[in-house]
Amino acid sequence: MIQQQAFSGAGLMNFLRAGLAAVIAVAFIGLIFVLAAFLTMAALIAAGVAALGASAWWLYMKVRGRRARRQPDVLVARRGPHGWTVDGEADKD
Repeated sequence: MIQQQAFSGAGLMNFLRAGLAAVIAVAFIGLIFVLAAFLTMAALIAAGVAALGASAWWLYMKVRGRRARRQPDVLVARRGPHGWTVDGEADKD
């Protein structure tokens, strides 16, 4: 009867290589999930800051009140002694 080794040198190296490849694959997938979580966190923080700014602006406008729009001044041109003028008076010489 010939005895056979349970692990040969080449078989053991293949097993270690496969185990190392599995560890690297799991680490890479974990890195992808961590990066996705950080990007999601950054987007949520940016959205929160924008919402906070919008609510502060809304409150500022609510407290200050909206300014009534003034009607534009209508300038009436009148004939003065030295030509047309807006206020009806000629230039003082």
